[in-house]
Amino acid sequence: MSEHSCEILVAGIVQGIGYRPFVFNLASDLGVKGHVMNLGDAGVKIIAQGEKETLLRFIELLKTNKPKLSTYESFQIEWLKELTEFTTFEIAQSSISGKSMGFSYLPPDITICDKCVEELESNDPRRKDYPFNSCVDCGPRYTVIEKLPYDRPNTVMEEFTFCQSCKEDYENSKDRRFHAQTTCCTDCGPKYTLYSTSKGKISFSNNKEMVQFVSKEIEKGKLVAVKGIGGTHIACSTSKDDALLRLREAKGKRKFKPFAIMAKDISTIEEFAELNTEEKKLITSFRKPIVLLKKNSNYNLSEWVSPGLHNVGVMLPYAGVHYMILREMNEPTMVMTSANPSNYPMFIDNDEIMEKLSYVDYFLLHNRKIYQRNDDTVIRVNKLGKIFSHKFIRRSRGWVPEPLNSHIDIKNNTILGIGAEMHLVPSLMKGTKIIPTQHIGTVTLLETYDYMIEAIEHLLNLYNSKIDIVAYDMHPQYMTSTSIDEILNRFDIEERTAHQHHEAHIASVALEHKIHPEEEVIGIALDGTGYGRDGSIWGGEIFCGQISDLERVGQLEQFNLPGGDLATKYPLRSLLSLLSHNFRREEIVDITADLVNTLPKGKEEVEFVLNQLERDVFPVGFKTTSTGRFLDAVSIFLGICGEQTYEGEPAIRLEGYSLRGKANSDPTGLEIPYKETKNGHEIQISQVFPQLIDLSKTISKERVAYSTQEALGNVISKVVSSIADQRNISKILVSGGVCLNSIITEEIVKRVEIEGRKVFTNEKISPGDGGISIGQIYLEALNRFI
Repeated sequence: MSEHSCEILVAGIVQGIGYRPFVFNLASDLGVKGHVMNLGDAGVKIIAQGEKETLLRFIELLKTNKPKLSTYESFQIEWLKELTEFTTFEIAQSSISGKSMGFSYLPPDITICDKCVEELESNDPRRKDYPFNSCVDCGPRYTVIEKLPYDRPNTVMEEFTFCQSCKEDYENSKDRRFHAQTTCCTDCGPKYTLYSTSKGKISFSNNKEMVQFVSKEIEKGKLVAVKGIGGTHIACSTSKDDALLRLREAKGKRKFKPFAIMAKDISTIEEFAELNTEEKKLITSFRKPIVLLKKNSNYNLSEWVSPGLHNVGVMLPYAGVHYMILREMNEPTMVMTSANPSNYPMFIDNDEIMEKLSYVDYFLLHNRKIYQRNDDTVIRVNKLGKIFSHKFIRRSRGWVPEPLNSHIDIKNNTILGIGAEMHLVPSLMKGTKIIPTQHIGTVTLLETYDYMIEAIEHLLNLYNSKIDIVAYDMHPQYMTSTSIDEILNRFDIEERTAHQHHEAHIASVALEHKIHPEEEVIGIALDGTGYGRDGSIWGGEIFCGQISDLERVGQLEQFNLPGGDLATKYPLRSLLSLLSHNFRREEIVDITADLVNTLPKGKEEVEFVLNQLERDVFPVGFKTTSTGRFLDAVSIFLGICGEQTYEGEPAIRLEGYSLRGKANSDPTGLEIPYKETKNGHEIQISQVFPQLIDLSKTISKERVAYSTQEALGNVISKVVSSIADQRNISKILVSGGVCLNSIITEEIVKRVEIEGRKVFTNEKISPGDGGISIGQIYLEALNRFI
């Protein structure tokens, strides 16, 4: 057979890092001729020429030997009759003229690889102690890409012209920096500079000296702002209370909210935290997220790292500068918390960093532009039944902008899902692909709103797309809702639909697990707040039906929210409301006598709230079925948390406190009843408090706290089983921020699956409001295109 008797076209969407260099080297090894070309959002095209037996081997190895971070969404082969004769194989200039196949893969930011870390300790003068070492297998991606295709001129690295040595590395097919777009070295790449708040720029003879100085200052208790890949962290000691308290005060009176920490290695983590196999796999992965780990009995860090909690957020180094700082420290851990105040975008501009963080002692800043902010991902691993379940608290660095695959196809239409207001993550869908943006935060500030708009615009520009439809939350007071006309005008969108918050939660699970649109399911939505179809605040809902036509068939017992948002900040207000269902005024005063100091005005405020409750002055918007507010009330009743200083704090601390009572097998007999009403099943949560009063006299509060959450999971599963039996439904979908609570969710899964039904929860996106946009998009797609 002639060497040039056939050609192969391998087309489609190719995911992964370093793919073109891999194809080039494979073709060169086999003697295949032709080229490989990046087609922007249409994927990668390979033209291969050679003997058929060789080409078949080439195809097989493309499938089986691809880079470890690569996957194929499609792999198409076409044998061509008309031949263009090639003499070599080359990486051709990228083209964006190929036909778009929808949203293709863009690489996320990848942690520095082991080989690049080893070079930090090498004798190579270009790589030794150079914090920006990267190669084809690692380094920043999404945060540096300005436009497609992903080539160096289309990234912020265009500002840094190759030195001759780096140019040779980039062009050497046998070098691991072959066509690595972020390749650079100490001679030609970005550089770090250290500034003192009081003295200005500090000069050092080399990077090692600079990092040694920074490391020692951290150990002395100083605060250091460190600019990284997707934003800026503040680093400080994990052992010095004074430094941690100073940081808490400086970050907008961050009273108790936990700080994330960075540990030198796995053995260090095991000294203060428990690690199961799944948590270890996550924390050491190329994504390097923050993982919430249970503190062990030897926990030796300051209590001010994560005060009042049973767990601590931990990550391993993921950038060269992190390795270098920890290498020089005697302490094997340091706080690495986002420098921005809560609900404010991450700081990425050097001038802004120095202006807004004037309270720190030092600034360790680099001169590489961060094109897209990208906060650290936060994950918790819960064990549900026999399996480990990933629960995203924040899906961002290491995952964004990886797409989710849908089982329905909206063709060339583009839908924008905005999300709700808190933990905002907008998403775009085109064809069968959905791309969530990075974590934006809570959109209550103009700066965060602008950040949301910028993130959406960036994805649209990357893919040269235009939005046809926008889906958003029906809450009339969310900034994302009140600004919807402005959003429509800005993106020239003609159509919009508001979707119910909790229905979107359930829809997000259905999309993730590819539930058939015509299949009936039961949906359980448990969270803190969401605007209900009746104008009240929902948060403990049970739905039934097809995803596009869910019917509310159950809910927690409704109760008043005295003061609205004040009841969220001060849980005693919710407790007073729930107690009023079963106790007289004088009894409530006696029950809560030891708790009145948790309110700003003490007894006076209690009397004011009780007057309101007696007169029932609350409009529909101040009535709720919120699971979160119920758990807050239990938390304050047991004396665990009387003020919310960060979102979810009373319920989070309740869970941590409760886990101490898990091993205690003392029976409590605690049960939460439910009843049938004209509106469906109603779970009588107020009936738990008379039981809590009696149980607290004889059983430890830890055990009582655990049993309360267990009982809630149990009664929800009973209601679900009753509905499922009546309607012959086998699939149960669970979502909402409360699903991060392992006690409640595990009880629901255990009880429901014993009866042979299957529970589905969010795994690839957050069960909280960070996943709402996915559900909004799915509901919109079902209503318009199915």
